[in-house]
Amino acid sequence: MSKLKEYRRKNDYTQRYIAYKMGVSQQTVVKWEKGQAVPSITHLIKLSSLIGCSIEELIA
Repeated sequence: MSKLKEYRRKNDYTQRYIAYKMGVSQQTVVKWEKGQAVPSITHLIKLSSLIGCSIEELIA
């Protein structure tokens, strides 16, 4: 999930904003970005839509 941080910054989103839109805690977003946790497929679909990239790009 190293691309998440890159796309988040590209869209000028904060971790707090992503967390709010995804319905998760900010700490969850931090864990996704650090590779300490992996989002569910449902969250991956929402994330890709939110940040404007494909799921494949997000997990590459």
